[in-house]
Order: sequence, then structure tokens, then C-alpha cells
Amino acid sequence: MKKKNVLWVVVIAAAVAMAAGGGIGNGEGKQEDWLSAPKVQAEEPGPKVTLSPLQREKISLKQDGLCYHKTTAGETWRNPKEYGYEESDPVYELFAFEQEFDGNGNAKYTDIVVPREIDGAPVIDCNSFIDHYEIKSLRMQAAYSGWRDYSTRSQEEDILFCRVSGCKNLEYYEMADDTDYLDDIDLKGCTSLKEIVIPKGMKSMEDGAFGYCENLKSIKFDDFSNLDCVDALKDLPWWWDKRVRKNGMVIYKKCLLDAGKGSKTVTIHGNKIKKIMSHAFEKSKAKTVKLVNVKELSEETFWGSNVEKIIVGKETDPVIPAGCFGSTRSLKELHIMSRKKLIWGPEPWGYSGLCLFDDGKDKIDIYIHSDKFHTASMKEWSCGKNVTVHVPKKVVAKYRKYTKCTVVAL
Repeated sequence: MKKKNVLWVVVIAAAVAMAAGGGIGNGEGKQEDWLSAPKVQAEEPGPKVTLSPLQREKISLKQDGLCYHKTTAGETWRNPKEYGYEESDPVYELFAFEQEFDGNGNAKYTDIVVPREIDGAPVIDCNSFIDHYEIKSLRMQAAYSGWRDYSTRSQEEDILFCRVSGCKNLEYYEMADDTDYLDDIDLKGCTSLKEIVIPKGMKSMEDGAFGYCENLKSIKFDDFSNLDCVDALKDLPWWWDKRVRKNGMVIYKKCLLDAGKGSKTVTIHGNKIKKIMSHAFEKSKAKTVKLVNVKELSEETFWGSNVEKIIVGKETDPVIPAGCFGSTRSLKELHIMSRKKLIWGPEPWGYSGLCLFDDGKDKIDIYIHSDKFHTASMKEWSCGKNVTVHVPKKVVAKYRKYTKCTVVAL
């Protein structure tokens, strides 16, 4: 689950390249020179920042300090129909938060609610709360959207920081449903945070995500089983330690977070565990893992493990998450018992196929019992000739055509 960090590097590198002479898209297929984009931010972001003339022109609606620009779905998204809207449908962009103060310098708006809709039209947020240290609570229902040239902070800050970075007095935070990653920069400076609500859309809470949250005492999950990576919870002894069982396993909501050190052979039964999370076997001594009636795996389930033999029962979801068996340096045998069509490594942009830690030296045997073939994901397999795939005779020719493995009949 380290790919987000790679994404930051790519995005920042792209920003540097554009600054050096490239252009940035304005969402309409046109290009704007990076340096000629309007400079609307004359002050550091924060509660006392004043809006520029350009920003004031863009205000269509202002409620409780929240400044909205009313536009259309066609102006907001390249393909509005992907989001369920027509080109002309109205959209409200929250592009700024303008705080008000009384005569004693006390902030007027400290408990903020950003709605999902206004008059039936969707609301999108353009990172409007960075460094607003006066906010006490934030309930974010609007989906995130990208930078605008009339946003209240620079595009560099939009790339680097999350919605609440620098909100040092924030105590309560409900995240929007579209938030799918949480890493060590997203809650930067949120030292007063006591309670956070993790949305159902969240997929990964990376190691160190709560590193700044020294006062955090409560985490609520809209749907814990939708998560894959929960490494951030390992940094919270008050949450983690009380869920460690006598055998060292950590189980929550029928999800296996940590398999513990265990024995040489570990059997996981679906009546107790329905999903296995990322990195669950990282500290395990197990050499053989058997999954019996376990419904679901996660991205990087066996990442960093010393497992040599994995048997995935026939009841497990045939959609194999990206990197599920990757970085398993000791792997010698993998058995997939499902008779259903296997789909390997679905990603938002396509498929990553079957990825193994494979230096081309160690012999690995993969036994696949399904005679159904998913061509698009099979094409992305990255295994070499040292990997022998045992498949039903019916599909031997297809596996030989689309993979570089040694293929034999079961």
C-alpha cells in the first residue's frame, strides 16, 4: 500500500516540470502557463486571510463563512455522466472559507458543516480549510475537487496538503465519503484531534497517518470491512492493544488485522474471519497458510511474510486484489481452489495482474483450478519461466499465449 507515496512524488515532479515551462489544464482542454495563472493569494492561508477581488467575484452563495461558486457539471468534470450528471446540471464549488471575528477577536464559526448538496445540486470542496486553526469541528459531506485559479491557497499547497492540514485546534472530524487514503501528511498539525469518523469509501490508512494526533481517543468507522490497509491503527496502543488475543491475532469486525506470530501452519476459518487485511502475516512465523471459507482478501495481504505455501479455498472471492501475494519472498506454492473466473489485480486504470517477488531464480508453483479465463488481467502477469502454472487442460494454450510462465496441465 505504498503506492500513494509514489503518487505524491510523481505529482510533485509534474508540478516542478510545469513550473519550469510546461502548462496546466484548466479543465476545458485549454492550457494555461503556470506562471501566468492569476495570483489571488496575497496572504498566508489561515483564519484571517482576506479574499481577493477575483475570489469575491466568484461568490455565488455565502453561508456561515462558506463561499460557493455556482457552476455546471460540464465546467467541473470532463465527463459529467460518469458522476451521474448532465453537462448543464448545477454544481456548487466551495472554494473559500471566510472567518468572521467579534470585537474580542473570537471566531464566529468554529463548528463547520459542509453539505453534500445545496437545493439538490452537488457540492464539491476545493481544500478550503488549510491552516484554519480556529476550527473546533468539521463535518465534511462534500466530495473533494481539484485546485481552481481562484482557490484560497496555491496549487503547490493543494498538491501537498489535505483538507485539515494545520487545523491545530480541530477536535472532531467527519471525513467525506470519497476519501479513500489517509497518510502521514493528511492530518499534519492536528494535535488537538480527539475523535475522527472514517468514511465507508476509505481503503487505506497508512503507517503514521495519526502521527500528529497525540490526543486522539476515538475512531468510528462507517464500514470497517471496506478497508484494506489499517497500518495506522498499529500506532495507537489504546486502540490496538485491547484487541490483541492470547494467540497474538488481532481481529476486529471479523477482519484479520494481524495473524500474530503463530505456528508453522495456520488455518483461517471463515466463520470467524471474513476478510484478511493488508500485511496481516508480516510478523507471522507461518510457513503454510490455509484459508477455509474466507470471503475476501486485501491488497498486499501477504506482503512481507515468510509464507512458503498458500492455499486459498474455493469460497474466497475470485477477484484477486492488487499485490495480494506480492513481496512474499519465500513463496514456493500457491493454490487457488476457486472454480470461478479469476480476475487479477483490478485497479482504477485497469489491471496489475499477478505480481510476485520474483527475481527469476527461485522455483514457484501455482495451481489454478478454474478453467475460466479473464484475458485483460492475465495479460498483465509479470511472472517468468521459473514460475510453473498448473491449470486445467482446457486453458493451457491461453496461459501459454498470455504469460511468460511455464504452463502445464493439472
